[in-house]
Amino acid sequence: MTPQPQTNATRPIFRLAFYAVAIGLALVHVFITFRGLNSASGMEQAQFAREIARGNGLQTKVIRPYALARFNASAKTVTPGQMPEITQSPLQPVIWAPVFKALERHFPFEPTKNGGIYLMDRAIACIGVTFLLFTILWTHGAARRLFDDSVAAIAVGALILCEPLWKLSVSGSPVALLLPLFALTIRVYASAQIRIQEGLGTSVAMIAMGFLASLMLLTHWMAVWIILGLVVAVAHGFPGHRKGALWVAGLPFLTMIAWSLWLTQQSGDVLGGAKTLFQAHLLAQEPSMLQREFSIVTPPVFVDDLLRKVAWNLTNQLTELYAYLGHSVPALSFFAALMHRFRRAEVVRSIQGIGLIFLCTAVGMGFLGLPDKTQDDNALYMVLIPAMTIGGSAMLAVLWARLQISAGFFWQRYGFAVIALTISAIPMMATLPGDLKMGLTMRNRIYPYWPPYVPSQVPVLKRLIEPEEIVFTDAPWFIAWYADIPCAWMPVKRADFTTMQSQLKEQKIDVAGFVVTPISAKVNYLHEAFAGPYSEWPDLIFRGPLLAFEKDFQPYPEFPFRVAIPLMASSIGAKENLSYQMTFYSDRVRSPKDKPATQ
Repeated sequence: MTPQPQTNATRPIFRLAFYAVAIGLALVHVFITFRGLNSASGMEQAQFAREIARGNGLQTKVIRPYALARFNASAKTVTPGQMPEITQSPLQPVIWAPVFKALERHFPFEPTKNGGIYLMDRAIACIGVTFLLFTILWTHGAARRLFDDSVAAIAVGALILCEPLWKLSVSGSPVALLLPLFALTIRVYASAQIRIQEGLGTSVAMIAMGFLASLMLLTHWMAVWIILGLVVAVAHGFPGHRKGALWVAGLPFLTMIAWSLWLTQQSGDVLGGAKTLFQAHLLAQEPSMLQREFSIVTPPVFVDDLLRKVAWNLTNQLTELYAYLGHSVPALSFFAALMHRFRRAEVVRSIQGIGLIFLCTAVGMGFLGLPDKTQDDNALYMVLIPAMTIGGSAMLAVLWARLQISAGFFWQRYGFAVIALTISAIPMMATLPGDLKMGLTMRNRIYPYWPPYVPSQVPVLKRLIEPEEIVFTDAPWFIAWYADIPCAWMPVKRADFTTMQSQLKEQKIDVAGFVVTPISAKVNYLHEAFAGPYSEWPDLIFRGPLLAFEKDFQPYPEFPFRVAIPLMASSIGAKENLSYQMTFYSDRVRSPKDKPATQ
């Protein structure tokens, strides 16, 4: 039995200073620099949570063509605005729902009275930074157990100065909830490793890791790759206790069965609408394209295309790995720690376990692809930053000690930390001062994430349409959350819209029109608009901007939604008209009603 070395005692005042800085930055990111949500999954889960808070159960106002086709295939009759949610993972909305219930009177978004920041967005940001504070706390505990207070302080400092983590925490993304869940998992993993060295049992720790893995699975479908890595890490890193991997794998497996039974009951498929996410692993198409298909036919898999896709994805992701790891030098240094044999066996096994989890996560990201790079809601590298920071901080300390720097005591012992943390803080130093100045000046009317989102411009839609109408849009998550109306995602094929419209008419529901945002016009080159995800909707994409030049991109002759109502317009020159950059195309001229209709 190898005794655990004594940790260096840290003065409580220093520890309190660290957490005071963390809490201060949390308040800054929520109440000063906050610009609203910018995660598509976050907005969709937010409107999902709002329906739960209203007592409507697991329902959504976002209508995905694939999900609707899935319901049709199982002979399930669903009503827009009251569709069962079969695509998004439920845990984060369930956590948000009680908070939303307490703030129910603030559900109506009234930017003319309360400013451009939706109060519910700020509530989500408060929850998100709380998640990050717990992440820091549990990472500090794991680092102290594996190393000492010095390494723990450096790891915590790196997390506090990691601006991408703060941005993630207030984005609304479900990845923000994975952060504390995985950090607590590593905390339990480290404790279990030490218990092995002390000759103690690990059954409780294995059950705890299995339970946390179940929560991760209910938070994000792609967490299955992290869980796979965790199972491999437990099987590899616990000699004599490998049966514990059965708990770590079994509990999330049982959770998956239970959730799949509910999805099967609702939609007739064990994965529901999330099936497209797993299909995208084997196809060249992105999940968004598959979800916009009004069909449940699975495209064929071409192995050569799949191999090229995986190679290309991994090449791009490894090229930008520093950005995926939050520009954190300690996190990047983790790979050097994998090649170093630390004196304590439990530390070596813990580092190797985190490495196995990273490997499995990278494989999953390679198969799926991350088209939005670090802003992608499926980018799970961020979840690994806290754990990797622990090993990386220790490795930097080892390398610095071997340099035998001849200087003062502080520089000789902590010089590496000053250098690493300064470099890691560059993104924060570059963005936070400007954001602070703008936030203190603009306050609640701070600039939104435009393009593509201007939340204050869409609540008027609820006053423009009737209760029995819905809209089609390229950003249903955005419109459903801020306008609180049922929204359908524009299908890939234009002919599918006619079929969907006919189905809606059978339920006495009319289509009010189309809301087009800069999302559908997001291309690198102009010709891509005619061959990209919205290639069959060029009239809606180009018509708004062309109106600024007194030109008109005429819609198809049979297309009834010809009246352009600007939601966001800007002048592009002294002699030109306004460019309609976010437009509501309707079948008639509409005037806002005095009171919004109840959906």
